[in-house]
This record gives sequence, structure tokens and C-alpha cells, in this order.
Amino acid sequence: MEMTPTTNQSKKTKTTFLRKLLGFISNFVFLVLLFVMCVMVFGLVQSRITGGPPSIAGRQMYIVLSGSMSPTFDAGSVVFVRPVPAGEIKVGDIVTYRARSGETLVTHRVVEVVDVDGEPGFVTRGDANDVNDEGILEAERIVGKVEYYLPYLGRVMSFTQTKQGLITLIFIPGIIIILYELKNIIGYAAALEREKLAKENAGAE
Repeated sequence: MEMTPTTNQSKKTKTTFLRKLLGFISNFVFLVLLFVMCVMVFGLVQSRITGGPPSIAGRQMYIVLSGSMSPTFDAGSVVFVRPVPAGEIKVGDIVTYRARSGETLVTHRVVEVVDVDGEPGFVTRGDANDVNDEGILEAERIVGKVEYYLPYLGRVMSFTQTKQGLITLIFIPGIIIILYELKNIIGYAAALEREKLAKENAGAE
């Protein structure tokens, strides 16, 4: 079967495009794995050192354990909380605060701001709840305001705290990254060797 030059050129163009696409996907996956690994390692090390929650850029990270804020975010999400003065908190803000027992943290929305002996107090409620939380939230119990959240990340972070999770999400991606870089180094070395041989052959002619 004969092929015209135009057909050959079209086939080469498609092959080049597919190679570039695969290269882009490969690089993207590599960067995602690298980012996840760095975040996980950073969070684990920081938590062990400080004994508190991991934080990034002054935002503390907390895993949501219940669905009381659904559908805004569900259990297994991670909220990023920034400490703010009580006077900056307004109706509609989502805040993380210590329960009266002091043992647990709650993340709910502010539905009303009240005055408590000249200081701001807050009425809160979970988005999935039909009634307000019991009592008034005092300013001193507030950890901070939720600025943003990521769904499912909490499940990943909880998993990494187990032995299986540590191997699956840190060691295995680390090995993949090392192998990926070795492949690139070997390919680069082979290209240099081919270029060297080509120059030697050209000089010998």
C-alpha cells in the first residue's frame, strides 16, 4: 500500500502529539505525587514536633469527623482555620471552637452575634442541624475562622497515620519519584551518548 507524503506527515504529527500528551500526563502525575508526599511528610513531622495540629501559612488543619456541616463540607474533609480576633467574626462565618468540656473541637456556622458583658458572644449551628447549639459561644473558646476546606483530604491524612498508610502514600510514591527521575537521567545520558557518537562519525567522514 502506497502512502503519500501528506499521509506520512499526518501520521508523524499524530505520533508527536501523543508523545507530548503522554509526557504532559506523566509530568502532571509526578507533580501531584510529589505534592501529596511533601504535604503528608510535612504534616506528620510538624505534628510530632509541636504536639498540635499541622499548619500551613498560619492556617491550622483539622479533620472533620462528623457530617453536621453537610452539605458545605462532609466528614473526612480538612478545614484550614486561621486565628482571628473575636471582633472580626460575623454572622455567616464558620468557626472552630472548643466544646465546654475542652476535650473536643466543633466547627459550626455563626448564626447570631450577641453581647455578653460588653464582649462578643456567638450563637452557632451546624448547617445540617435544625436547632442552634446549646448556650452562647464565648470568645475565649474560639480557635479561629475557617477560611477554606478540602474534601476527602482528611481521610487521606488519617490513613497516613497508620502503618499501611505510611507505606502506601509516602514510601511508594517516593520510590516512584526516584524511579521516574532515574529514567529521565538514563534517557538524558543516552541522548548525550548518541550526540557524541554522531559528532565522532561526522568528524571521521
